[in-house]
Amino acid sequence: MSGMRELTIAREGVRVWLLDNPSREGIEDAARALDLQPLMVEHLRQGRQEPRFESIGGVLSLSLWDATNRRSGRSGADPQLTFVFDASRLLVMQSGPKGALRDVPRALHDHEVTTPSEGVYRVLHQIVDDYIDAGSAIEHELDEVEAEVFDSSVREDYRRIYHLRRRIGRIDRAITGLANAMRSAQTSLDLVMAGDAGLRERFGYLDRTIDGLATLAHSAHSSLDAVVSSHESNVATRQNQDMRTISAFAALLAVPTVIAGIYGMNFDNLPPFQWEFGWIVVVLAMIVADIVLAMWFLRLGWLGGAEQARRDGDDP
Repeated sequence: MSGMRELTIAREGVRVWLLDNPSREGIEDAARALDLQPLMVEHLRQGRQEPRFESIGGVLSLSLWDATNRRSGRSGADPQLTFVFDASRLLVMQSGPKGALRDVPRALHDHEVTTPSEGVYRVLHQIVDDYIDAGSAIEHELDEVEAEVFDSSVREDYRRIYHLRRRIGRIDRAITGLANAMRSAQTSLDLVMAGDAGLRERFGYLDRTIDGLATLAHSAHSSLDAVVSSHESNVATRQNQDMRTISAFAALLAVPTVIAGIYGMNFDNLPPFQWEFGWIVVVLAMIVADIVLAMWFLRLGWLGGAEQARRDGDDP
């Protein structure tokens, strides 16, 4: 079985096929159904590739990555959709994990497809709507992450930051690739839709929306780079504070150690070595020295004292 199935959602004279995770046999069936040129067939056999547009022998091909239709945190590449169409035939080919493939019949179900270009528009419109929703969710989460990173009283979740970075990177690459492919396809799509001014206008709106999303994704990527830099700076600052705290405690332990070492050398003339209560004086000297040193460290903020709290309060 090739897996290629025809959808009965098009006007008479227009044929629409769907091919999920195509085998070699499925691609051969598609090549015969659309009378594809060998170069186009070779393009379909290549499997996953960057978003692109091609026009070969009067047949148009638009490939894109469906980065919004994958479960969060799932490993592997995003599903790829490829539209192959001419004036009367449309093939929608998907490759990717079975559970992540888009429900193309549902995207077309509420509208009778009068032309292959309209079928492409219907699926693209659903994908772009999903990109809009994903962009809105990312923007909201980015605001929360920025608030965490720049709030000195909150220790940010590095796993959340780097997970968000992967998400934004995926969306950025996918939508930027789609925007570039749509710009390449503009002239050919205008020729195919020459008799349908309404569809041309809708495609124009879709194209502008895609460009806006690409700009937004790039901006989010840049903003998150600043967040990551701030997070790394926060980590370095906390590590320095930890090292200062460890050094302060080491100094506090060193004071009695040094004094005890001196008085442990059994010199007869060490004051107040011959006095009955001399050991009390020595111990009190150790305690006083440590108290003075601890107060000094607290003032410097090495033990989390007032000075450190003041510095944290001055942070943006």
